Amino acid sequence: MPLVANNKGFQELHSYYTTRSQNPLKKKQSLVLLSCKLIRVFFALLTKGIAYDPDKMMNDIKRPLLQEAA
Repeated sequence: MPLVANNKGFQELHSYYTTRSQNPLKKKQSLVLLSCKLIRVFFALLTKGIAYDPDKMMNDIKRPLLQEAA
């Protein structure tokens, strides 16, 4: 919950997952999903030795509305 409160990228993901038109998640479900995402981000940072890039994290999410517009 503090991650969603303090990190803009995770805030955007949380709002996307809870308000999407198809299969919106409940708030707790979204928080569990974002916790798993955070673990994957930590793992990638430690194994690849790269710096955290919020733009890359946001680009990995497939959003159907943005793909239709492109």
